[in-house]
Amino acid sequence: MHSNTALVLTLLVLGYAVVSALVNRWYVAPALIFIAMGMLLGPSGLQVIDASPEAGSFTVLAQLALTVILFNQAARLDIRSVVSRGHVSFRLLVVGIPLTLGLGALTAVLLLPILPWWEAVCLAAIVAPTEVALIDALLEDERIPQRVRHTLSVESGFYDGFALAALLAAVALASASNDAHPVRWAWFAFRTEVVSLVAGAVIGLAGGWAIAVSWKRGWMSDTWAQLATVAVALLCFEAGEWLHGSGFVAAFAGGLVSAMVARRHAERVPTQVSDAAGQLLELLVFALFGAFAVREGWQGASWQVVVFAVLAVFGVRLVAVLVALIRSDLPMYSRVFIGWFGPRGIGTVVLGLIVVERGQIEESALITQVVVVAVTVSLLLHSLTAPLGIRRYAVHPAVSPE
Repeated sequence: MHSNTALVLTLLVLGYAVVSALVNRWYVAPALIFIAMGMLLGPSGLQVIDASPEAGSFTVLAQLALTVILFNQAARLDIRSVVSRGHVSFRLLVVGIPLTLGLGALTAVLLLPILPWWEAVCLAAIVAPTEVALIDALLEDERIPQRVRHTLSVESGFYDGFALAALLAAVALASASNDAHPVRWAWFAFRTEVVSLVAGAVIGLAGGWAIAVSWKRGWMSDTWAQLATVAVALLCFEAGEWLHGSGFVAAFAGGLVSAMVARRHAERVPTQVSDAAGQLLELLVFALFGAFAVREGWQGASWQVVVFAVLAVFGVRLVAVLVALIRSDLPMYSRVFIGWFGPRGIGTVVLGLIVVERGQIEESALITQVVVVAVTVSLLLHSLTAPLGIRRYAVHPAVSPE
């Protein structure tokens, strides 16, 4: 990355840090601010971020960000707790996510008929993952019932893993339509789904055990325990890529297994540094995203692209959530709240990169446009409507039980 760009991004992070608490009170997604600053400072603005010749650096940075985020998300998940106690979360995972993918693919076929069927499935998987942590205030505001915040957090944590698996399967099938040798794409699917999963689990097991035992016995300081979790996440990713599979699947599997080992052998190993590293990388990605992708993406977007993005982010998700929560004990407003607040972020950006780079995709330019429109529309509208949605809970605190 060009030195001037690195300097500007560093100053941008520092500048945001000193006002971050104020921004949090306004329920504005930090990613939206970094996109806006990227547009202002990028080639179409003040030209102090020279991003366009360094698209490769953007891809690497985005991959690093999603790797750490996936690992951290997986490490926080307790599958047994979700199955035994979180019946609302369980409904969203086993009914809501597949329904979102199916409705999203159908919407893509209807609005964007130029897309082959399996590319429509790819697109649905790309725009499906939610990232509620983009608006931290949603998870911190106690006016929102704890049960609703927990449901949003659990669903968001699992979403990247589900969508990634669906996407890689769809990429394999989409590529198969252009490949006369089905063994090739079948092997591709096996590597990305199975080999990567096993590799990540093995590394997560070994790394998690080493960190937990060392930390419990006092051989490792808190700081190095935190840094070690980042190292394990990156090892999982590199192993998946070295095996010609998916580093992201490996990172998610590694996070799950590593956390399980840590819970068994020691108290929770500190992860603040890895959390901070993931957030820092993510915000830098959004700054570069705003610098060289947003303007170009919107300029070439047709009305069908915009309508699909809005429906996929808001309409499809809302319908899927309401169907998944039929006959649940959540009041209707809480169901609508969960269905509305599903911000799209780094998962959508990186999954779009995966499709463009890995699959023999005919309409990669169209998919890129949808990614740009979906992410920017989501960040803007979710930031604007968050205070309104929370205010309803403040005025009517009984609209959802704990």
